[in-house]
Amino acid sequence: MYKVLLVDDEPYAIEGLQLLINWEKYGFEIRGVCANGEEAIRMIQQDQPDLVVTDIRMPVMNGLELVEEARRLEHESVLFVITSGYSDFNYARQAIRLGVSNYLTKPVDSTEAEEMLERLRLHLQEREKQERIREHAKVQKIKAYLSTLIRDKQNISEQEISEIVPHLNKSHWTYLRITFQGDIQEACSVAEQTAGGSAFCYVIDKTRDALGLVWGEEEPSRSGASEAIKAFTQRLLNNMQNNGCEDIHIAVGLMISNLEHLSESFHSAQEVGRYLFFNQERLLFAEDIELEKWQFDPETMSEVDRITDLLENGSVDELSSSIRDVFELFLQMKAAPEIVHIFSTHIMFRGLSLCKELGGEPNGLMNESASRILEKSHRNIEEVAGNLEHFCLQCKSELAILRERQVGGIQAKVAEYVQTYYRETFTIQELAERFYVNPVHLGQSFLRKYGKGVIEVVHDLRMEEAKRLLQETNQTSSAIAEQVGYRSYQHFLRHFEKRTAMKPLEYRQKFTT
Repeated sequence: MYKVLLVDDEPYAIEGLQLLINWEKYGFEIRGVCANGEEAIRMIQQDQPDLVVTDIRMPVMNGLELVEEARRLEHESVLFVITSGYSDFNYARQAIRLGVSNYLTKPVDSTEAEEMLERLRLHLQEREKQERIREHAKVQKIKAYLSTLIRDKQNISEQEISEIVPHLNKSHWTYLRITFQGDIQEACSVAEQTAGGSAFCYVIDKTRDALGLVWGEEEPSRSGASEAIKAFTQRLLNNMQNNGCEDIHIAVGLMISNLEHLSESFHSAQEVGRYLFFNQERLLFAEDIELEKWQFDPETMSEVDRITDLLENGSVDELSSSIRDVFELFLQMKAAPEIVHIFSTHIMFRGLSLCKELGGEPNGLMNESASRILEKSHRNIEEVAGNLEHFCLQCKSELAILRERQVGGIQAKVAEYVQTYYRETFTIQELAERFYVNPVHLGQSFLRKYGKGVIEVVHDLRMEEAKRLLQETNQTSSAIAEQVGYRSYQHFLRHFEKRTAMKPLEYRQKFTT
């Protein structure tokens, strides 16, 4: 409702205005009545009405003097309506000069008055709309200025400083970084509402699950401002929790008294965020911790190869244990969060690459855990470890399925190759490379399918051929051994006796006869 003040020295005129016009119908309510201009000025300063309906001729201060005094006192937003029983051109001319374009003659006609109220209501609504637009533009300029002040203050123009700095009249400033799970717009609204009218609070950085706030406080003493920011952040934490946000962490930068040094508060908040990454605190202040140097040791990346190998060849327990051991090491050495994220991303891409090599679809592994690793959106190291472990175990399961599917056909190809080339010398590693499979998995799957290992089958084939040659030819045992693929006669003899329980000569005599 728009507030209305009625001014007239005639009580009957006031009563007529109150009774004849349906003020509420047009969105107005009468908040006060005065008998002269002097009383009205006091009421205007006290209650700030939207509309003043005043008679012209009154004692002490007349209606035109009232309008002029209100303008002198800078109550520019107040609309005035002049009422009078005198058709005096001079009064009308003075009213126009003072910016009053609404005039009602006495006795007031209700229809004419209500038509005028409708026009005034539309005028006030349009003025409010334009004010909201101007206010929004001002807020956006302030946010852009603060953001530039943090990251690139050399590019701030003198015009920007002269336009914006007068609006930033707080004594102390702090940058806060908030990470959370929840609706980003709701979180922004909660943050700005929590600040209330006494403090300055703008969201200048915004991602899917993080906010950057600049908070200003006009408390003159540093200790008072420090208590105010602590009370604010605790209220903010509680309000965000009450409005559906979860897993909230607030990193509060150092408090500064010169806004030009806002980047110092920003960078200290970033550092505090690193501390939150390594512990379970919800709220941490830069002034309460001793900043340390974080480790950027590239040697920790060597663990990527070990975990990748376990991803291919190790057991589930070995893989999980190894991941947890590495993250325990990160905690002990205070590895920079950037190193932790790079490490996790490398392992994820190795797993996706292995999946693709085996003919799988890497996108199938891009679940929420993988996405959070890729987006570096974790709030603490335990969350990174959990997501990486979840991804690796899922990836290992998928790799096992792909290998079984692939090796089912490859096993037969390997068996065919062995039957053709059993006289040659080769290893499991060389066979695996030839057929593009993991050597350990090839050996295990071949054994499961045929009941014997690859090398055992090679010896069996060589022995069958040696027995045939002993029966059908006169070649010496050593010549036969070399022909079927043995470089050492003793090696041949050991395998022959193991399978036949006799020496080659005995075998020839027995079966040739």
